[in-house]
Amino acid sequence: MSSAPEPSRGVTLPRPSPATLRGGAALVGVALAVLTASRGGAPGWGERALYDQAVSRLLPGVPRSADLVLVEVDDRTLEALGERWPLSRTTWARAFHALALRRPATVAVDVVFDQPGPREALELGEELLAALQSSGLAAQPAGAALVTQLEEKLRAQDGDARLAEALAESGAVILGAAALTDDMSLMPSLEDGALGTPLPIPVDTLRLQGRGLAGSIAPLRMAAHGSGTLNMLVDPDGVIRRYPFAVGVGSQSWPSLALATALRLMPEQAEVLRRRAAHDDGAPLMRLPAPDWLPRVSLGDLLQADPASVGLDLALRGKTIFVGVTATGLHGQSTLPGQVAVPGVEIHAFALDNLRAGRLMRSSGPVAWTGVLETACLLGLFALLCRRIRTPAGAIRAAAVLGTLHVALVGWLAADLGWVMPLIPACVGLTLMLMVDYAARTEELGRQRGALRKLFIRYPQTAPGSTTPPTEPR
Repeated sequence: MSSAPEPSRGVTLPRPSPATLRGGAALVGVALAVLTASRGGAPGWGERALYDQAVSRLLPGVPRSADLVLVEVDDRTLEALGERWPLSRTTWARAFHALALRRPATVAVDVVFDQPGPREALELGEELLAALQSSGLAAQPAGAALVTQLEEKLRAQDGDARLAEALAESGAVILGAAALTDDMSLMPSLEDGALGTPLPIPVDTLRLQGRGLAGSIAPLRMAAHGSGTLNMLVDPDGVIRRYPFAVGVGSQSWPSLALATALRLMPEQAEVLRRRAAHDDGAPLMRLPAPDWLPRVSLGDLLQADPASVGLDLALRGKTIFVGVTATGLHGQSTLPGQVAVPGVEIHAFALDNLRAGRLMRSSGPVAWTGVLETACLLGLFALLCRRIRTPAGAIRAAAVLGTLHVALVGWLAADLGWVMPLIPACVGLTLMLMVDYAARTEELGRQRGALRKLFIRYPQTAPGSTTPPTEPR
């Protein structure tokens, strides 16, 4: 009679050693750091909320400006003028003429005049003037006086011409423009496709790319000193953390409003400014301003003030003036870390301050890969310490010390050098390695206790004075 075959046993894979498991946990942390670096640098996965708290509460804010002034179209301006937004070209002409009288260093305008002003009345007046001249009435004294009066009226009503004259009078106005992207596609593209002189910055290195340019109408662009883009980079959570100092369109790079203004103010430092603006793919992280850091003047007050006003002269003469709308519901909902509903004109103003003072924060390129190296070194050091430490409590203390040093290093580099390195990957790697090490040590201690328990059960010690044989259990 043949015996039944024994059931086959499954193949048992060897269990990974604790060192192998710790190495796998360390690789997870390094992989997260590499992913953050490859996607543009910190703040990366899980770090945005921490970055927002740090940059808005812990890092020192941009100090109060001494030479930047915001001339704002606020609620009081609209009420005083009796106008709705957008303001008429005639009102803008009056405003720029009033600014020119104060002799500012430059005027940056967070507005795009991409459409001509209303011309129905002008066209009717021009037809009437042509009819008067062709009828021969202009040769008579009464007719000549009527023609002169009509020409003056037409000239006063031609808002675009008056605005161009006011811009040329100042000679230092930077108008707004826009790169046409998926979220800004309703504006008409410039026919000539140019805003002036492009930047000598490689297009393929820029974070912000557009398929075209939109700007003010040609007479106004020709009268102004230059133009700069007004685009913002908004993260998926709706917060603006980076300012695009340059935008790529086709094969050319164009400056933002902040960079164009800085180049106008400091032409002798043009190379330094362009090099700073190219950091982090042309869109470095921003240092936030302190509350109420930017002095403000209402456009309504500017228009209604006496031209000989000493107060306005002191507030505006020789200053860099940013002009934009801050009236309720008109300036969008630009959200900065720790702040909400910030007017775009303010963001351009402190981006200029960041640029000229070199307060830009870097997180991509060499800084990001330095973060990867720091993460790998930190996790490798913890792996070496785990081989020397004998107790789970010792491993916990070592992880806590290394984690504290990592956070302190990342914070110091951000505060002093403006280097924003990944924070979370090293913390994740340390936590996973500690969990693996703690589980392995706990399991080993459990095996040792079990072995000792079996040893004492098998070879119990005889109490003094006892007659129980040592081979018999008590």
